[in-house]
Amino acid sequence: MSKYIFFESTDEIFQKFDNYEIWPCVLLNPTDPNGGTDRCDADDPDIAFWSVYGHFRTGGLECISDHETYDEAKVFMETLPKMPLIPIKPF
Repeated sequence: MSKYIFFESTDEIFQKFDNYEIWPCVLLNPTDPNGGTDRCDADDPDIAFWSVYGHFRTGGLECISDHETYDEAKVFMETLPKMPLIPIKPF
């Protein structure tokens, strides 16, 4: 299962990114799936899903999509527009 998050024109938004990141996320209230989420560590036993974020050149992140597993998120990230990326340490 993947959830794609739509926002402003895709072409415009990708031009604002200088990198992509994958982060695990937990539900803040596990009994209420709409109760909010937060990024967590890759070894957290309560990971609910993995999010792919675009990193803005000016700083900050924008969530692009959510995935059940890290591998699904990684496959999705590899389909995104390529750019000269700043190396990041993967999980």
